[in-house]
Amino acid sequence: MDGSNFKLMVPRPEFNKVGHTPGYDNHDEIDFSEVYVASDKDTAAVINSKLDQGLHVVLQPGQYKLEDSLKLNKSGQVLLGMGLATLIPQNGNAAVEVGNVDGVKVAGLLL
Repeated sequence: MDGSNFKLMVPRPEFNKVGHTPGYDNHDEIDFSEVYVASDKDTAAVINSKLDQGLHVVLQPGQYKLEDSLKLNKSGQVLLGMGLATLIPQNGNAAVEVGNVDGVKVAGLLL
């Protein structure tokens, strides 16, 4: 949080590192105006429309019964699950598809 504004903190890759870093600042900050917070009541179509708009998506805890894959096709997009965000495909589809783009980050999900 920066004052009264929320930020999504996205760590940058690190190599040959052991342990934590005091005063850690190796991250990118994304303003929450660029983030959609989804609930397990959202359909894959709703979440994909937000991803298509270039938004990052944070999934609240819950079971997401997906009729289609979540599709990340924008460079640098983030798909982050909080708590136990569980993606359950309903039609034999993949839970998540990442297009031919760089820097996509997917974390914190049960598939």
